[in-house]
Amino acid sequence: MRVAPAKRPSKNRDKLLAAARRLFAEKGFAETGTEEIVREAGVTRGALYHQFADKQDLFQAVLEKMLPEIGQRLFDETMSKIKADREDLKVGSQVLLGIYADPEVRRLFLIEGPAVLGFLNWKALQAPLSKFFLDHALQHLVDEGIILAKDMGPIGDLLAGALQQAGLGIAAADDVEAARAQYGAALDLIIDGLMRRA
Repeated sequence: MRVAPAKRPSKNRDKLLAAARRLFAEKGFAETGTEEIVREAGVTRGALYHQFADKQDLFQAVLEKMLPEIGQRLFDETMSKIKADREDLKVGSQVLLGIYADPEVRRLFLIEGPAVLGFLNWKALQAPLSKFFLDHALQHLVDEGIILAKDMGPIGDLLAGALQQAGLGIAAADDVEAARAQYGAALDLIIDGLMRRA
């Protein structure tokens, strides 16, 4: 991935990120020009290229800004719905599918993300959040003796792939809510099978 030199936070950077996020979500990456972004942000083209190497770098920064928001939403909604630690994995997976169905997340993160950044770069970008969620949830299952500690890594990798594929399936679907329900039911079957080891 192309990365511009690190810049200190600035009002111009924040304005550019907000404008780009709105325009990319509304029109898509290819249909959004840098002139439109700087006009929307109320800054100069020089300000854009002072903060970002190019439009792709700006797009990547938009996704990087979204990831902590997604993570916080995943945590807050999951914690509000569970009654026991062992429910983290099942409930959190369903919450994540709901986030994937959100129009902005679906467009920017799941449709535009792999196309603009390339699949491997996109996968690497989201990997820390996925690993954090799954490690946290699976550790509860280790603590309760449902799975062995040595199996946590491979199980986490497999579930990460399943959640990623579910997200891409939801993004590609004509009926987003139907796809979310179908993938959600399939994930429940997988996780229920894991939980029956208790």
